[in-house]
Amino acid sequence: MAEIPRAVSELGALIPTAPILSLAPRGDGHRVLVLPGLGGSDRSTVVLREYLTGLGYQAEPWGLGANRGPLMDGLREALAMKLDALFEAGDQKVSLVGWSLGGIYSRLLAHLYPEKVRQVITLGSPFSGNPRSTRAYRYYRYVGSAGGAASKHLP
Repeated sequence: MAEIPRAVSELGALIPTAPILSLAPRGDGHRVLVLPGLGGSDRSTVVLREYLTGLGYQAEPWGLGANRGPLMDGLREALAMKLDALFEAGDQKVSLVGWSLGGIYSRLLAHLYPEKVRQVITLGSPFSGNPRSTRAYRYYRYVGSAGGAASKHLP
């Protein structure tokens, strides 16, 4: 739920860091799929995608609306189709950049489709063996009790 306010505050941090960010290595034009965090959408990743595009990558939005968590109907299939479309369009492996929960999705995609994923970059992603160790746990339980078992959507 805090993704949008966090994105706004991080946007403000870009101004003093712009000179350093401009020194980043240039991209080779391959496609990069950017996945937002919980509660975020493509709007929350606009600045990141524009930055990557400016570096010479083909940064792509995930195109699935707000990230409502792993219980989104058809999430796994939709992500697989998006990855496949980007892979086929560029005829090369796709890099995945995932912000927070988007990083978890990125790792899952790389695990399921290693032949289509070049690399995974995660930003503030909650990697832990225990789902209760993330602040989103209560949200998942709330949504899960209303929407059924999470296992049918994502592991």
